[in-house]
Amino acid sequence: MSADFLSTRRDPLLEEDIYLGKKESFQKRLTHEGLRKVLTDPEKDDDHKCSISWGFFTAYFENTILDYSAGLSLETVLNDFDKTLEYYIGHKKNHINDVLKYWEPDSFQYILWLYSLSILLGKQQYLVPLSRWLTILGDVKDDPILSILLARIGIVGLPRQELLAFPKSYQYLYDAIKGDGVSPTKTERQESIKQYLKGWYKGMKDCYWYNRHKGKFPTFFGYWAFEAGMVTLLYGLDDSSYRHMLYYPKDLVDHARAQGYDQLFASEQMEQQKHYIVLPGDESSIDGTFLCNLTNDQIILNRGDRAPGPVEDENGNCLFWVSQ
Repeated sequence: MSADFLSTRRDPLLEEDIYLGKKESFQKRLTHEGLRKVLTDPEKDDDHKCSISWGFFTAYFENTILDYSAGLSLETVLNDFDKTLEYYIGHKKNHINDVLKYWEPDSFQYILWLYSLSILLGKQQYLVPLSRWLTILGDVKDDPILSILLARIGIVGLPRQELLAFPKSYQYLYDAIKGDGVSPTKTERQESIKQYLKGWYKGMKDCYWYNRHKGKFPTFFGYWAFEAGMVTLLYGLDDSSYRHMLYYPKDLVDHARAQGYDQLFASEQMEQQKHYIVLPGDESSIDGTFLCNLTNDQIILNRGDRAPGPVEDENGNCLFWVSQ
């Protein structure tokens, strides 16, 4: 391992040969003519195309985290993430039924990572489009962590259940965001984030990337609790007691604060830029244009209008409309 890589890497578990091997694999995937042809082949079924397209999205996203782990500049990481989000927009347009199911460990963490990096890197314009990748299953309500975080960034309306989907993994994260501006106190929220970071890696054991740093092949791209940084920023927490801890993206938080991204989510700003999720059959509380999460349909609803159905798709995923 070169001295330069050793001194600049952010993740101490990332070895230079693994980084270079992972970058090579990424480039091979991007230039793989066979996979690209599948996406435009009218003879291939949609499920196959969606799977291939999802693989490209995953490659872009992992590459973003990989470059952050390797210590590349935040400008490079931002450029990587821009490409990830741009690919997501096209993927969702072409495979509209594809959703991130919060009841699956990988999807839940992806949701948190996507929102976290969007906020920490100042890509606020993607927060509403990303919400169309969400769904709830039938009459089961949404995980409270996601509902609370969405409301905190100005996207309100997902019905909330009381129980966490993954309490062993995310209880401390929930403790850091629950309540109001008085209780829990900031000190208590900060302690919750500290405890969350202590147990974060162990809590991720059901995710596909867990233990990859021990593998023989170059698949490891770094371990980061970006959501801890997002919560620190959104709730104005003092990270001095945990900024030294593994998995905490301290320089991303410092960068976001220096850029004033925390002020984008101040309460007075949120009142002016809220977006609303409306379920089929429910009344809209505003006049506005709405996009569906499971189709590319766009509708106009006036205050008091009821959102159209169907309630769910053939896979049992709940349809909803989000204001633009």
